[in-house]
Amino acid sequence: MVRLNGPFSILLAIYLNPSLESSRNSMKSYSMKSYEMDGIMPLLVFLVCLGMTAGPASAATPDLTQFSIEDLMQVKVVSATKMEQALQDTAAAVFVISAEDIRRSGVTNVMEALRLAPGVEVARIDSSRWAISIRGFNGRFASKLLVLIDGRSIYNTQFSGVYWELQDLFLPDIERIEVIRGPGGSLWGANAVNGVINIITKNAMDTEGGLATLTVGDEDRTIAGIRHGGKLGDNAHYRVYGQFSERDGLVTLDGRDASDDWRMGSGGFRLDWTPSAKDAITAQGNLYDGNLDQNYVLPSLFPPYSSRQLSKTDASGGGLQALWEHRISDTSRTLLQVYYQSDDRSDDLYIVDASTLDLDFQHDFALTGRQQIVWGLGYRRSWDHFTDTEFASVDLKKKIDELYSAFIQDQVELIPERLRLTGGVKVEHNDFTGWEWQPSVRMLWMPHPDHRLWAAVSRAVRTPSRGENGARVNAFVLPPSPLTGNLPTLFTIFGGGDLEAERLIAYEIGYRALLKKDFSLDAAVFYNDYDNIITTIPGTPFLDVYAFPPHLVVPLQLQNLGAGSIYGFELFTDWRPTESWRLRLTYSYLNSDLKNKDNDGPIYERGRNQQLSLFSSWNPRDDLDVDLWGRYVVTGESKLFSTSEDVIKVDPYVSLSLRLGWRPREDLELSLVGNNLFSNAHLEFIQEAFGLPIKVERSIYGQMKWSF
Repeated sequence: MVRLNGPFSILLAIYLNPSLESSRNSMKSYSMKSYEMDGIMPLLVFLVCLGMTAGPASAATPDLTQFSIEDLMQVKVVSATKMEQALQDTAAAVFVISAEDIRRSGVTNVMEALRLAPGVEVARIDSSRWAISIRGFNGRFASKLLVLIDGRSIYNTQFSGVYWELQDLFLPDIERIEVIRGPGGSLWGANAVNGVINIITKNAMDTEGGLATLTVGDEDRTIAGIRHGGKLGDNAHYRVYGQFSERDGLVTLDGRDASDDWRMGSGGFRLDWTPSAKDAITAQGNLYDGNLDQNYVLPSLFPPYSSRQLSKTDASGGGLQALWEHRISDTSRTLLQVYYQSDDRSDDLYIVDASTLDLDFQHDFALTGRQQIVWGLGYRRSWDHFTDTEFASVDLKKKIDELYSAFIQDQVELIPERLRLTGGVKVEHNDFTGWEWQPSVRMLWMPHPDHRLWAAVSRAVRTPSRGENGARVNAFVLPPSPLTGNLPTLFTIFGGGDLEAERLIAYEIGYRALLKKDFSLDAAVFYNDYDNIITTIPGTPFLDVYAFPPHLVVPLQLQNLGAGSIYGFELFTDWRPTESWRLRLTYSYLNSDLKNKDNDGPIYERGRNQQLSLFSSWNPRDDLDVDLWGRYVVTGESKLFSTSEDVIKVDPYVSLSLRLGWRPREDLELSLVGNNLFSNAHLEFIQEAFGLPIKVERSIYGQMKWSF
């Protein structure tokens, strides 16, 4: 008989103890999972026994507890100014999620890692789909958030947002994630309205040798990855990788299996070459292929007028990217980046093939010892092909769109080491709304070496998507009634061809300080004033007798009739009580008041959102990690779902995660992770359209990382 002691046994007891379940009947039965648990439990027992019996060993992975908080505040970021700059000297609400943060959190995807950042709303819709935004407007496609991978945009211009389920990145290759809360349009252009997320991967020089990773669990069934890096001559380094993921489905509100399993395979390469002391060239590429089962609630003209449908979604694609950096002098350089991306997607709602070619040039230089200039030009060409389905159609099946852009930013030290002014503007021309301009002014005051106060005023725009400009989507059906002549009523969304860009004027103030050598504070307050928000307006009903059965159609026209404000604040504290213990607290508050300008009625989102997170990282000895992460989330009044006479609200929830890691050798790391330990299942988000409410379950998994 094996007797388990210590924190590993505590975690297993929490997970397996039925008395801690809110409703045992709502769980999937253990018999349904027996084929999985039979394979998982030997691995978990092996990790437990190994972790509790081994003696001290040297750590294989550097721990950020080795660095002081002052050092962490000097971490360099590039996304806020397109120039390398210390985090504490950046006049923006910037947060960096490091590779060590990702490792210590035990997350299995980049979406979960984003929960570490203040002000970022991360909610899981179902097993594969996510809703992620910054400072409001969260949804399946968060249209006001720009997401980049190594400077390459993954923003979807067909529907304005990101397919997060396709970003199944190999986490050990991520160097850091830079999160900019607030507008970034003056540098990054349209759609960087509420924030920018830039996922930056490691230089190939930092990933020499081999690495194999394996995650096995009850929800994350299998995530297996392998990477190999090496040298090509004296000046070039490369790496190649591959990863396969298979994840289990979650559960419906009544505790039944949602059957939304999904599988994803991906692979790629990166080459970093320095042909001379002044030149650096990076080339990288990736391929992916996924099969995802996703639930929809789809309308029907026949009783019961809506039905749950499990859509077999196929998604595949890939891209190539190249970057050339040329140093003209110690204070001047040029960057030239080009990438090509192709994506194919097919499900019950729509079928689309899309491609993008992007070219960007940047030049930054010091005009004087106190002034730095950054300017650049860009060109993007996008083309796509839609295929109509039973529920959606697009006026123009094929379309080519072009985007031209130019930007300039001037950063001036008005008082050396005391006061800095940064001003910039980006001008773009797109095929939807024509010319758009996005200026920004930022001020940084340094009254003390350990204190920073900054303020900013910015203008940003969000351009309409292809779907908003020309799509027709059958949204839902109301049953027959005497008021409709006993005919069913179909509500259909019609895209508007004359839509204008959504506009934002944002006001921000921030304070960043090293209050003690072991305690730092970062706070930001913002007020966002929106206009021209795209919303739906009911039109004049008409009778459709060409489809069977005959029915009324209520057109929902997309128009720029929304306006209002969102305001709030964000707080981050970093405290190191001892050399081996680190505590990080984040809190964000958001209040939204968005209305229809015609009738003063609320639109889309209205309410107060709050998020509280406490992350504790402790090393009882050099080879052991104990990481505890608790979160409390209140989503406000904005996410409601109606079925028949029932109204379902996303209630506040508490989530607790525990990770226990052990490094028996320098080349091996083993860990055990439990998520949602206090709750068997909870609802996080309901998709705005066609959504089936899905609960996120408790989960447990073991992880292995072997360097060779």
